[in-house]
Amino acid sequence: MSNFNLISLDMRMATDDDSHLPAYDHTKLSAVNTCPTWGILRYKMHKAMPNSARAMALEAGSASHEAFSAVRLYQYKAFQAKNKVQQDNVDFHGEILFKGGRYQRMYDILSDGATHRTNTINFAIEAVESCGFYDDLSDGRRTLSNIEEALIAYIDAYDMERYPLWIRDKSDPETDVGIEIPYNIVCTIGYQINDGAEQVCQARFTGKLDGLHYNKDELIIIEEKTGARLDDSWLSQWVLSHQITGYCLAATTFTGLPCNHALVSGMRIPIGKVPAEGIRREYVPRTPLMFEKWANWFVTTIATIDQYKDNVVDAPMYTHSCNRYFRSCSFLPFCACDTVEEKEHIITEMVDDEWDVLNE
Repeated sequence: MSNFNLISLDMRMATDDDSHLPAYDHTKLSAVNTCPTWGILRYKMHKAMPNSARAMALEAGSASHEAFSAVRLYQYKAFQAKNKVQQDNVDFHGEILFKGGRYQRMYDILSDGATHRTNTINFAIEAVESCGFYDDLSDGRRTLSNIEEALIAYIDAYDMERYPLWIRDKSDPETDVGIEIPYNIVCTIGYQINDGAEQVCQARFTGKLDGLHYNKDELIIIEEKTGARLDDSWLSQWVLSHQITGYCLAATTFTGLPCNHALVSGMRIPIGKVPAEGIRREYVPRTPLMFEKWANWFVTTIATIDQYKDNVVDAPMYTHSCNRYFRSCSFLPFCACDTVEEKEHIITEMVDDEWDVLNE
């Protein structure tokens, strides 16, 4: 068994000169670990089966994230923007986050005579209703009305003053703030396998941070999640999750400040009979050993991609994942083919559907 020994982990923000380096985000890396065949086909080759059913869980989660961003923007506007420069910065980010006139429509809904709760709910719901999400007759749970009902419970549980947003420069009207931060980072990892010669893995690590806040004087990431249930099994997946660990590393690189703290915020869709039980916020801090394990995961997953990216037919099939999220994998017909020639033919019939987390 190979013994991974981390020698160095260096991360810096990418520049235009780094565009030749391959880019990996958590979704792509996690998919390859779930099943190399699926992960490489979908996220490396950017293929999809024609006429695939809608992924309602992902769509509902994406729509909810529009509202989560709106709540944070309102938090910034109403509780932290103390002067015209900072109010201009609110508008600057509003236009970036909600393009095509959406931000102006959201802004026009706000009322000076309304409570913060009412304004936040109206602001967030307009963000959802203008994002393009629509109901599917085949899914009665992930509906627009259920999302909006859950958002009301989310907003009621949201403390606008407990975790102030991170702001890079309060005197700059175009400064970075901790709302939906896209990052593009060059990650250089030096390591040994079985006490052999030092090897180096260099690639770009990309993604988006949902929320970057302060917990008193310390930086903390807040990662938003939606799901059908929020029990202890749900929590257990985030305690050690490489996604959270990678986000802490990204936050440190982006801000120049140490970030070992994280909070996972869960919202259940539908919210359930007791709304308060449908919202869960759990603290999941990171330790140095977790960062080392993340580096091991990053290196070994990229090695798997490099091994099979030009010959996905030979990639391993992890058949435990042929059924995920209560539905069959869309690539099941590809994997079930009897011959290599049939597999290669099916690839030619797939449609191109490029995945880029920075453009999602």
